[in-house]
Amino acid sequence: MSAIVTPAVILRTQPIRESDLIVVLLTPGHGKIDCIARGARRSRRRFPGGLPVGARGQVDVGRGRGSLAVLSSFAPSSDHGRLGRDLDVFAYVAYLCELSDQLVGGSASDPTAFAWLCEAIEAALAPTPAEAKPGLLRRYELGLLESLGLLPALAECSVCGSPGHATEEGVAFSAARGGILCLAHARMARRIPAAVLGLASALLEPDPEDRARAYAEADRETRRDLRDLCRELIAPHLRGELRSLAFFAQIAARPKPPAPE
Repeated sequence: MSAIVTPAVILRTQPIRESDLIVVLLTPGHGKIDCIARGARRSRRRFPGGLPVGARGQVDVGRGRGSLAVLSSFAPSSDHGRLGRDLDVFAYVAYLCELSDQLVGGSASDPTAFAWLCEAIEAALAPTPAEAKPGLLRRYELGLLESLGLLPALAECSVCGSPGHATEEGVAFSAARGGILCLAHARMARRIPAAVLGLASALLEPDPEDRARAYAEADRETRRDLRDLCRELIAPHLRGELRSLAFFAQIAARPKPPAPE
C-alpha cells in the first residue's frame, strides 16, 4: 500500500520483540490495516500517550515488508486517559473493539462501520448512568450488523415484505430465514416478544434522547432478551471467542464498596 494519513481507531495490539507492537487499525477509507509500530513502547514523540485499544486519532501509515504496513505516527484526536483509569470504561471499549475486529474484515472502505464505532466509543467514555451503559452496546451490535448487511429484518416479513404481526405469543422470527415473518410464513417459527423487537428498532433511531428513553423504559427482562438476541445474531459471524466478555464477568463479580454510614 502507498503511504496514507487517515483517521483511525486502534482495535488490537500485540507486543513483539523488545519495543515493537503489532497494531490493527480500523479506518473509514481503507478498512482494517495491520501495522507494525517500531519502538512504540518507548517512543513518546511518535506515539504520545501510547497506543491503547480504543484510542482514536490520526495515523501516518506507510508501505512495509510483507503483509504488515508501517505505523509511523499516531496523533490522538481525543483524550483517551479514562481507558487506563476506569475499568468499566475499559471493559466497554475493549468489547466494542474486539467485536469490530472479529466482524469487520478486509481493506474495503467502510465509513459507516467506522462511524458506528467512533460513536460507540464516545458514548462509552461519556458520564452515563451505569444502568444505561448496556444500551450503547446493544445499539452498536445492531448498528454494526446493519452496516455489514447482517442484520435480520425487524419490521417487515423477511420473505414477502408484509408488516410483522404480533400475537399473544410474540412475533414470528427466524434468523435463518432473514428475520421476522408474517402470519403466512410463520409456520414452525419461534416467537420473540414484540417489546424486544421494538427496543431493537428504537435503539437504531438517530435521536439519542429517544434511544435513552426507550432503553430506560424497557423492563429488565426485555433488556436481557435483547442482549441474548444480539449475541445469537452475532455468534455465527465470529472467528473465535470474545475474550472481553469474560472481563465483563470479572468486573461484575467485584465486591461492591460498602455504603457510607
